[in-house]
Amino acid sequence: MHSDHRLLNRLSRRAFLRSTVSVAALGQLRSVAGSTILLKRNAFAYVACGQTMGGGDGSLQVFSLHGGHWTAIQQVPTRAPACVVLSPDQQTLYVANEVGTHDGLPRGTVDAFRIDPSDSRLRLLGRQALSLAATYPRQMALSPDGRLLAVAADGGAIYNLLPVSTDGSLDRPCGIFKQLGCGLRTRLRTDAHPHRLLFDSTGKHLLSSGFGSGDMSTFVVAQSAVSRRMQQRTVEIDHFGVCALHPDGSIFYALHKAGGSLSCSRYDSASGTVGETIERISMPTYGSDFALEALAIHPSGRMLYTAETTHSRLQAWHIHPQDGHLSQAKHIELNGASGNEMVVASNGESLFILDRLRGLIHRIAVDNATGEPGFVGEAAMIPGAQSMVFKTL
Repeated sequence: MHSDHRLLNRLSRRAFLRSTVSVAALGQLRSVAGSTILLKRNAFAYVACGQTMGGGDGSLQVFSLHGGHWTAIQQVPTRAPACVVLSPDQQTLYVANEVGTHDGLPRGTVDAFRIDPSDSRLRLLGRQALSLAATYPRQMALSPDGRLLAVAADGGAIYNLLPVSTDGSLDRPCGIFKQLGCGLRTRLRTDAHPHRLLFDSTGKHLLSSGFGSGDMSTFVVAQSAVSRRMQQRTVEIDHFGVCALHPDGSIFYALHKAGGSLSCSRYDSASGTVGETIERISMPTYGSDFALEALAIHPSGRMLYTAETTHSRLQAWHIHPQDGHLSQAKHIELNGASGNEMVVASNGESLFILDRLRGLIHRIAVDNATGEPGFVGEAAMIPGAQSMVFKTL
């Protein structure tokens, strides 16, 4: 947990200009290159690194990726970054700061950074405070058109909607929703925070796991406000952790902690309703540990990936093009690493897997047409890494 005092350190323009660092200054980064895992095109990684064990502020670290090498090009001090989101046009980066106070008031903040088109470095656009009592934000989602940012704040169990201006900067919250029966106390529980927050393909509905209830919440987003649409309490989505929607918007996939399973359900984008479960696959659990923690879908919609943390394994699943059913493709051992977060690059050529405990990032080369996984390699070791996104050229 983060203490509220001494977290309010403003980022001045002078401090920001001093934030670009040389590769040597980031000696903690370990790069691994191999001819079998070469990136076909240049890419840039933006990694949120949380507060240090000594209580120091976190940072955003920017890397240029080429030929399997991660080259550090910038380090930006910021307040306890917990989640990063990239705009659809890859021109703006949003960072949720997991803090409890701002300007002496109980609320978290979100930073917006412009990405320089010439070298992909970051330039601060501004910091936007959340609503009162919306503290310790940990999850964000950007609408498909990039005009609305949803933020889930753990401390107050509050959702905020922030309008996005034409230049990418954030305006004050235009929609606020409080999850009843939840609050700061729920942060003491390991499951008391949204595991995934996402918009559907229409941008009219926002899906969330809620705060510690283990249930599904769906919100309607209209006229710059968020309102409660429904909360499902069916066994099909009860106790689910992370979830994802198929790129065509018709299928909802979820990992269930209770019982350890992977489900596939119909999704109605017109009403924002998760419908009947068409498939449920039992997955191995080991003792009291939850084996499944991360899920991602390839942009082609032809492959789904799950991370099994207990045995440090990635499992790839073929997605049937007609009905969305899953069949096992292949599994890849991750050499003892846990898969806490998975990100598929927008060009469909790479799958990145983050082990937050060690700050270890693996890269798996994937076929950009089919999503079929290929060679795996250790990409980088970044202590404190909490979240990551990738800009591809």
